[in-house]
Amino acid sequence: MQALVLIMALVAAGWYVAKMYVLDPRQTEINVIRGQLENLETQNRRSRALAARRDDLNARMDLQERQLRIFEEFIPESEEVPELLDAISHEAQLTGVEMSRLRPSASESGEFYTKQTWELAVLGEYHDLGRYLTRIASLPRIIKPTGVTIALAPRSRATRDMQAPLEISLRIETFVLGAMRGAQPAQGQGASSRG
Repeated sequence: MQALVLIMALVAAGWYVAKMYVLDPRQTEINVIRGQLENLETQNRRSRALAARRDDLNARMDLQERQLRIFEEFIPESEEVPELLDAISHEAQLTGVEMSRLRPSASESGEFYTKQTWELAVLGEYHDLGRYLTRIASLPRIIKPTGVTIALAPRSRATRDMQAPLEISLRIETFVLGAMRGAQPAQGQGASSRG
């Protein structure tokens, strides 16, 4: 019986030693590794979410860059402005209206674009003026009319062959690519007065 108690005491002591020096450290190591694994899985989920968000942002940025390139195709570069003014004058000849004024205003430089403005006055019959405004609005470059006023045109040499002449006064704006530092408005198409 003493031998049985001694064997049981040795087994219990062996169990205790194994638990203290082998099993408990292993369980602690397993718990640490489990915590690290959960932490890595959480980081992976965050990384996948960030990657999906990054992909979405990249797709939206690509779309906006394509839209900006398309938009910039409609904005004249500074050397195209005289051609644009010539096109505006040419459209007046084609529609049978008479330009009485085309005068540049001061340019406003922005970070990416320079806004150029011109005061424009045109004489003509109602339908001819409508066709003219439609045609300049359809030019391949963006032109924004503002401050449009319509009035009866005074009788003059320019309006003598018209039945009911009108005068449309407006400001036209365009945005020119690139800031034009120290540039003056285009003077080549200065104020012309007929009448």
